[in-house]
Parts: sequence; C-alpha cells; structure tokens
Amino acid sequence: MKSIILVCAFACIASVAQAQQPVPQTPGPNFVLKQITPTLPTKEQLEVRVRTSTIQPGAVGQWHTHPTPPIVYVAEGTLSVERKDGETVHTQAGQAVIEPINTIIRATNKGQTPVKLVIFQVSPPEVPESQPAPSQ
Repeated sequence: MKSIILVCAFACIASVAQAQQPVPQTPGPNFVLKQITPTLPTKEQLEVRVRTSTIQPGAVGQWHTHPTPPIVYVAEGTLSVERKDGETVHTQAGQAVIEPINTIIRATNKGQTPVKLVIFQVSPPEVPESQPAPSQ
C-alpha cells in the first residue's frame, strides 16, 4: 500500500514540475531576421551596443570595416550598403541585415527621405565598433 501511495505522490509532483517548466517555442513568422552569423566574439566580457542612426537623403558614408558583425534594423527608409567590390545590398524599412566583418563597406541613402536605423553589436569592450578602411 505504501508503494502505491509513493508512486501516486511521485506522479503528482512530477506532473506539477512538468507544468512549471517553460514549453519550447517554435519560431514564428514575426522574426525580422533569423540568420546564422559567420562569427561572434568569444571573450570573458562582452559589451552589448545598441544605437540609433539617421542617414539623410543623398548622404554617402565613409568606407569602413567592422571587426564584429553589426545587426542593422531599418526603421524607416531604404538603406543601401555598398561593398568596395561593387556589390550593393538594399535593406528596406521593417527588415534587418547582418553586415559583414572585415569587409570594406559604406552606407548610403539613395532615397528622398531619411533612413532611420537601430544598430545592435556585441564586442569585447576594447574593440571599436568600426574602423576606417585602409587607404589604397
């Protein structure tokens, strides 16, 4: 009789514990970006950076590189990122893109309205967000 009571008690405890654990969620359609990144830094301390930026119509940024990949969310407008090799990637409002590391790029706004961005980056604290491209 004691063993039946113990089995019932264990079953009740196990079912309560099971109910308290979070159920794994399957990814839904609300992702703005879901992509395997080529590399993220691995250090004892990492700094999370989130900043906003506005690029005025017709503006062309400086050529630069990123030592760690920034994730750029376009809140308004269309961002054009030019690579030194001639390729241009266009990212529209509501979309996000992971910018490449160690690749010479520059941001431009070829539209008629400002481009508003939210930029996320994870880096060791001593690593700069970007670096000017080397002179050629």
